[in-house]
Amino acid sequence: ILVTVMTTPDMVPAMRRASGILTDEGGVTCHASIVSRELGIPCIVGTGDATRKLKDNQVITMDGAKGIVYEGEIAAPKEEEEKLIREIPPEAPLLTVTEVKVNVSMPEAAKKAAATGADGVGLLRTEHMMLTPGVHPKKFIKDGREEELVKILVENIMKVADAFYPKPVWYRTLDAPTDEFKTLEGGEDEPYEHNPMLGWRGIRRELDEPEILKAEFKAIKRLREKGYTNIGIMIPLVQHPDELRKAKEIAEEVGLKPHRDVEFGIMVETPAAALIIEDFIDVGVDFVSFGTNDLTQYTLAIDRNNELVADLYTEGHPAVMKLIERVIRKCKEAGVKTSICGQAGSIPWIVERLVELGIDSVSANTDAVEEVRRTVARIEQKIMLKAARKLIE
Repeated sequence: ILVTVMTTPDMVPAMRRASGILTDEGGVTCHASIVSRELGIPCIVGTGDATRKLKDNQVITMDGAKGIVYEGEIAAPKEEEEKLIREIPPEAPLLTVTEVKVNVSMPEAAKKAAATGADGVGLLRTEHMMLTPGVHPKKFIKDGREEELVKILVENIMKVADAFYPKPVWYRTLDAPTDEFKTLEGGEDEPYEHNPMLGWRGIRRELDEPEILKAEFKAIKRLREKGYTNIGIMIPLVQHPDELRKAKEIAEEVGLKPHRDVEFGIMVETPAAALIIEDFIDVGVDFVSFGTNDLTQYTLAIDRNNELVADLYTEGHPAVMKLIERVIRKCKEAGVKTSICGQAGSIPWIVERLVELGIDSVSANTDAVEEVRRTVARIEQKIMLKAARKLIE
């Protein structure tokens, strides 16, 4: 079991070998939570003092569902119970009009994610692909090794695109806060920020360091040339239409034509983007995806990695839902696809509301796809029944 203050992308190799993860800090949307869900291992975050109370080689048992750590080894479920669970007959696959997609962070988890029957990848995170080698992406470029960086991206994105082809895979360009770069080779000069979540990250950083964004676009272009027509691009953390416009210009510079060669969309993660979504539509987007992890923290002024205010963090807050409703309405008027890829996309009652509003797809964590599919099917049937009753009346 890995016990640490907080996990970062360079710790992923160790996380893969762990049977469980305990952290002092963090909330339900922190790095440790996201990666552990994809690895299928228990994780308890925000304990406050796990690193101080536990010792190396100490035997403990984790109950990830309840958030409890027991001293010593607790017996696992009896073999008869496990056999009974295995013998439950599988249900027939459900078909829904609203697409149910899956979030993917690590390429090696793509096959497992595809096995859920998801309708595509609503969020392919870049950070693990780009940062796991342990070298700052800017160092690759400074050392004249841009081609090596492009190859790393091509190989990893291809694994996901292959697993899901011809279903769509929406690739989000790099969005790592500065504190996740510091431990990398070449990350010594990363600036100190009091709150990296509100700092130099997402598209704002990539426009300041366009050579990194260019490397990502070159990788997508190369995959397109190999015949992978199922990859779309999402620009993260936009707050002004000029950022989208400039990102498109950089794509054009490397020979990648937005909307013609590749679907081009944005993440709606800031209240600013939600409130002026019409201006982004005017610049041109094929789709938008709600990043509710950030949209919630920015709307409610709550640091999602701060366990002291974790109880106040709720994606279903009326203000957050009102912003989402507005964006869906404006996008439907303009014929722009809408999706959600934040943690809220795995919460049944929020999914129900989104389907009612007319969202086109919901992207959930691998372990939640099945339940989300059932929720979507149920609400779609409810909507049809309601419409049928009105016709009868």
